[in-house]
Amino acid sequence: MYKNKNYLLAGITAVVFTLLFYRQSIGLNLILFEIILLFFIARYTPVSIAGVHGWVLAAGIAVTAVFTLIHASVFVIVMNVIALFMFTGWLLLPGGRSMASFACLAFVNIIQAPVNTFSQFLTGNQRHSRTLHRIRQVAWLILPLFLIMFFIWLYSSSNPYFSTIIDRLFKYPGKWLNILLENINPQLTFTLVFGLFTGILFFFRHKNKAISDWDENSTDDLLRKHRKSGGKNRRMFALKNEYRAGVFLLVILNLLIFLQNVLDIWFVWFHFEWNGQYLKQFVHEGTWLLIFSILISVVIILLLYQGNLNFLPRNRFLRLLSYTWLVQNMVLAASVAVRNGWYIYYYALAYKRIGVGIFLVLTLVGLVSVLLKVKHRKTMFYLLRINTLSMFILLVAASCINWDPVIARYNFAHYERSFLHLEWLCSLSDKSLPLLDKSPAELAKIKQVQDKAFPSDHRYMSPETYHEIIRERKRDFIFNWENRSILSFNLADYLAFRRLCQQDFKGRR
Repeated sequence: MYKNKNYLLAGITAVVFTLLFYRQSIGLNLILFEIILLFFIARYTPVSIAGVHGWVLAAGIAVTAVFTLIHASVFVIVMNVIALFMFTGWLLLPGGRSMASFACLAFVNIIQAPVNTFSQFLTGNQRHSRTLHRIRQVAWLILPLFLIMFFIWLYSSSNPYFSTIIDRLFKYPGKWLNILLENINPQLTFTLVFGLFTGILFFFRHKNKAISDWDENSTDDLLRKHRKSGGKNRRMFALKNEYRAGVFLLVILNLLIFLQNVLDIWFVWFHFEWNGQYLKQFVHEGTWLLIFSILISVVIILLLYQGNLNFLPRNRFLRLLSYTWLVQNMVLAASVAVRNGWYIYYYALAYKRIGVGIFLVLTLVGLVSVLLKVKHRKTMFYLLRINTLSMFILLVAASCINWDPVIARYNFAHYERSFLHLEWLCSLSDKSLPLLDKSPAELAKIKQVQDKAFPSDHRYMSPETYHEIIRERKRDFIFNWENRSILSFNLADYLAFRRLCQQDFKGRR
């Protein structure tokens, strides 16, 4: 009965998914689907939301679903899918303590759930052995058929007479096959199969024991390891050598990064002068330097504090050097933030510049967590747990912002000092069309200012081309909106539609 219920729930999920998403854009249908799906899970799965991670994932699904209804940006839709994907991992291990565990369980479940479905179907069949025998027979037939088709193709390619005979033999079967394929709707088939696959992931879940055991057996607090080999004096001597090597390494590294930070503070923070150069390399070099430095700093700290060096008496100086090293990396992160700020000041907002800001916040969280690991003698599992949870929360929060209108509004508001890349602005989503819609007079004024501020031999998009592209996009958007189903509704598109209609009405008066 339990297995039949799962088959029924997976089938209902596929039908509901198809009814809501077939030939529809993502909007209201997403929140409706997830309400129905989560109702089935709550009703038929003996699991209740408990613990920090369960509530965070549930909140992540709810928040991203609501903001999909509000603005349906690609970012928020992706984060909703990730939250729902990780929720399947949490359902497999409700007592789990790490987002990384849920992600790994969910990933393995993608492979194991379909296998589990087929396995339960066979075990639920009273003629299980006969079914397996038939499957083996079919398998032994499929392999020869593939070999036969391969040699037919090989001989047909090498001999035109052989090819003519084969074409005549397969003329009528091929004709009927083409008729069959022409009457199959690929989009409908894909939507139905994807919906069924989603139902299988949730209702035929299969827990990977190795991942769940790793999560359950890992601890936050580092434990002292007692080595049996060697005498006590030898072990203490080796530990002191590790200490001296760590002190020497961190002293040199602190001096090097101190010089880097002093130069950045002097030349980037307070004495930066822009003389028309392109700042992309200026920012990206600093970002890669930061990434490399953070990775090295984390590796060094983990290597130094992975064992009994944490418990060595009188290791205060090494800890002080470690704290200094981590704090200086935070200063380096601040320097990259300043570089990114200058980049935005002169070249306006873009996705990657916003991404750098998000990355810097995650970097600071990571550095603080490493500092706490050293101070409180924590494990690698602690770092993974804290940072994956922080990353998930920050990305969900960032996805709630409709970035395209923010970018369009900021860039046009600061065209007198920042470079306005019209060709790139044309690629922003339809939600920003009311902000992208500028009159020929406004565009001519912008071009005049831009030519003086950013003289260049490079040919950028002309205001006339930009105006024509936006006008065509407006026409297509209004037509598509008027023919759109309520299932594809989202608030941002609705407001953009109303504003564009009002602008056109005022323009005709």
